[in-house]
Amino acid sequence: MKTVIWDFNGTILDDLDLCLGIENEMLAKRGMKSGYTPEEYKEMFGFPVIEYYYKLGYTFEDESYDEISVEFNQMYDAGFDTCTLVDGFEELISESLKKGYRNVILSASRQEALDDQCRKLGIDSCFDEILGMDNMLATSKTKMAQRWMEQSDVNPEECLYIGDTDHDLDTAKALGIDNCILVSCGHQSYERLKKITDNVVHSLREVNLSITPPKF
Repeated sequence: MKTVIWDFNGTILDDLDLCLGIENEMLAKRGMKSGYTPEEYKEMFGFPVIEYYYKLGYTFEDESYDEISVEFNQMYDAGFDTCTLVDGFEELISESLKKGYRNVILSASRQEALDDQCRKLGIDSCFDEILGMDNMLATSKTKMAQRWMEQSDVNPEECLYIGDTDHDLDTAKALGIDNCILVSCGHQSYERLKKITDNVVHSLREVNLSITPPKF
């Protein structure tokens, strides 16, 4: 069976404004440089998340990364209802289901929160599997994905991976998936993604669900 693997944040869920607002609020609260624009955010954000926090100026001398992560996640959960689905997702998932493809979410989000968010969005029934992290630090999405791949009957040559960051491309490569499309409507810019792959589009509406790598 052909499989479409989806990242969640920034690919399915449009949470850029929420994440940026939280980051700026947390920075301002600590008297650090804040007021970052979406463009600046998309040039800085990446995985592992702790490296992104270092870019923002956190030193973790007076408070730990764990404490920062807990605060962010609490604010994120409180503001989740302001988020919407990424433009074009509903049409693309509908097309995938009509084609009879298996659909799987691989996310660095916490498993419990991810399950709850998919239910709230009314999309949980669209996916054969929804796979998130067992902790809230988002440091080993690739390892989690590799464990899943080893235990599944998924053929990497019959997969399409859709994500929005360089980490998604790294994960796809670690899974042996050549067909990975990155969308720049999420957490990293088109120009930044274009430096690492030609398979970059501005919107999910540009994604071709062909399981063979698209020609660009």
